[in-house]
Amino acid sequence: MNDEPGTDRPTRSNRTLRSLPSRFSPLRLIATILLAVLVVGLIAVVAGWRPSLNPFKERTIDRSSPAVLRSLEDLSAYHAAGAHFEVVVDLEDDTKWIPAVLKGERTLFVGVGTVDSMVDFGHLNADAVTVSPDRRSVTIELPNPTLSKPVLDLEHSYVVARQRGALDRVGGLLGGVSSDKGLYQKASSKMTGAAWTDGQVIELGKKNTTAMLRGLLGARAPGRLL
Repeated sequence: MNDEPGTDRPTRSNRTLRSLPSRFSPLRLIATILLAVLVVGLIAVVAGWRPSLNPFKERTIDRSSPAVLRSLEDLSAYHAAGAHFEVVVDLEDDTKWIPAVLKGERTLFVGVGTVDSMVDFGHLNADAVTVSPDRRSVTIELPNPTLSKPVLDLEHSYVVARQRGALDRVGGLLGGVSSDKGLYQKASSKMTGAAWTDGQVIELGKKNTTAMLRGLLGARAPGRLL
């Protein structure tokens, strides 16, 4: 039968366009989103039970180069005793005439480390050793113990709190790096001062050095520390 003039028959392209809304309906979109969320949640649960099955688990890639020996140094100091310290450092950096809320930084840091008492044998000469006339005892004159440089335990040292002004926070977002070197130096300085003030590690260093020399030279060879 021929089509009557003026009658529009739906073509194949029109039927396709009319069917598109049904394929991309809101219900289908919501169902797809829910399914995706369910799959991600299922992966997270499985990863919690079996971390080895987690396809998104983080990993650390070590591309560091091996250590290179740069120099050797002769050591002549005997480390006779060690003092362990814990110090609280409260440092604040501010700018004159600018409020701290805008420009400034305050950091509370807990430093843990050790300071050793050591005796330097490197400068001993023949005059430092005196043998008794009967050759049954020896007297060794040693220098007083000194303190080594503090060694911070970075694994147990930590920043308790850090407050920054608005400008400093913006600078950090733009790539500014805040260095904790000043905190380490202040903590080390406080440990050295505490070791000198307390004095126990120095006295223990003297005692241990004397005991070590007695053990090496025999019970009748007392070590005398000046």
